[in-house]
Amino acid sequence: MTTALSTNELLAGIGLVLALAVGSQLLAKVLRLPAIVVLLPVGFVAGILTKDVQPSYLLGPLYQPFVSVAVGVVLFEAGLRLSFRDITPRVRPVVVRLVSVGALATWLSASGGVALLFNGLGTDVALLIGAILVVSGPTVVLPLLAFIRPTRDVRSVLKWEGVLIDPLGALLAVIVFQVARTGGSKGWHPGEFLANVFVGVVIGAIGAALLWVLLHQLQRRAPRQVVAATLALAVGALVAADLIRDDSGFVATLLMGAFLSNQRSIEVAPAVEFHETLVQLLIGVLFVMIAASVSPGAVKSVLPGGFALLALLVVAIRPAMVALVTLGSKLEMHERAFVGWMAPRGIVAGATASAFGLQLASVGVHGATKILPIVFVVIFGTVVVYGLSGGPVARWLQVAGAEGTLVLIVGGHEVARAIGSALKRAGVGVRLWAGPNTQGAARSAGLEADRGRMLVDSLNREAELEEVTDALLLSRSDDFNAVAVLDLRGDLGHGHVYRIAPDPDEPDLLLPSTGADILGRRELTLAELSRRLGDGARIVNRPADLAAGWASDLDAILLFVVGSKGELRAATDGNAPLLKSGDTLIELITSA
Repeated sequence: MTTALSTNELLAGIGLVLALAVGSQLLAKVLRLPAIVVLLPVGFVAGILTKDVQPSYLLGPLYQPFVSVAVGVVLFEAGLRLSFRDITPRVRPVVVRLVSVGALATWLSASGGVALLFNGLGTDVALLIGAILVVSGPTVVLPLLAFIRPTRDVRSVLKWEGVLIDPLGALLAVIVFQVARTGGSKGWHPGEFLANVFVGVVIGAIGAALLWVLLHQLQRRAPRQVVAATLALAVGALVAADLIRDDSGFVATLLMGAFLSNQRSIEVAPAVEFHETLVQLLIGVLFVMIAASVSPGAVKSVLPGGFALLALLVVAIRPAMVALVTLGSKLEMHERAFVGWMAPRGIVAGATASAFGLQLASVGVHGATKILPIVFVVIFGTVVVYGLSGGPVARWLQVAGAEGTLVLIVGGHEVARAIGSALKRAGVGVRLWAGPNTQGAARSAGLEADRGRMLVDSLNREAELEEVTDALLLSRSDDFNAVAVLDLRGDLGHGHVYRIAPDPDEPDLLLPSTGADILGRRELTLAELSRRLGDGARIVNRPADLAAGWASDLDAILLFVVGSKGELRAATDGNAPLLKSGDTLIELITSA
């Protein structure tokens, strides 16, 4: 019998898990690695060093319910990203085949590989491991896609497959688990899978309808309660569905998120932004705890076979399955190849393996103790392989998004075009958001220009800011520029969003500003810059002179410093960036 933990022990364990989860994600950001590549080894090592982070010790019987609720919230947030506008007719058939024929082929192939590589497991356990390994999931796919930034159609295929395969794969694993637990074919009921899906769809539809009605009222009368109500209803739908049919709650929450993503009558941006933050924390906590639950001895005993299974999945089963289901599709060969290279396993696979392995072991099913270690090796291996190779492979296959700095300039007037041209000459990518009357002039100057949407909800923000690293707000409205700076900082970060100096007599709004976001100097308003360019001033590029420094050029005002690798550092009001060897200066030359 497990001794109840004291309050101090619980606080220490919870605090350590949170610190490791958040710290690993921050470290991954610094190292420019997918967060999952750091989370798994950190959790595994922490589980070796202390039992405080081991879920069986810290949470006991609460662990599995916590995982179910957390995964349900993750799937709800993933459903919010499933906009039907993203899944074009070109990729729709591919997604359908991947989650149907592809899932079946992966299950049978992986099960056969497990049976061949691990002697004595038994057919039922091999089929269960194969079913668990069908699951990929948004906890790993979406962060890797955000890190790799592949082209739109490739990202759409992998995103939809990853999100949809989670509940379907989990339901398949539940059916196979029931067969294994009851001792073979007598536990098989052909209608089980469809019954689970049906319950999930019904509860999800009811939950979506209730949420739609409730949010309509809350947004008018109590808008600050939208987030709490959304979270409560999503969790309520998960619990209700799971109480009726095991794991059907995943289908319910996914369906609710997808419904909210595709309706147009209510605004869900506040709930989305909160859930994005919550999901990042939950992903970190789940990965740390699941990794901590695996013992080194158990991993060591399955390591040779686990590596062989990993190789089989990565270089044979996944590429062959994708080649089969994309045959005759409209995807190009290089796009099909990249889809065939990406199939990481994540939280749902680990949580399912942990739960089912323990339950089968408790009833004496032979080989059940090896389920979690085998799945853990595959999870860790696929995350490392795809996390480290995804970017280079995407670039090699020419499906990766633009690398380096991409500056979004809001404005299409002469000043915006002059600054954009100077940045482009320095090797920086430039994208203009301009009105119809100025797009032609921008394109004639060799600049990419189109209409943009600012201050859109976060469901559309990812597409609007695709590949953008920095932003310059140069519109003719000082008020708009000030508000947009505050909004874009949440996406691009401080030190990456700047605005033209406001005319002190024009703005209606007085917003807090330290000058750190004002380009150049406070006297360089849009009207002043336009006047100087009209009088013959030029925006020029020249190599940095480290000896004299830019301040000695009395006829020049520094606007930007572009590093040797294309990184952008703006000169702001009272803040001159440090110069390094190989930098390029972009200056406003005001003298003849």
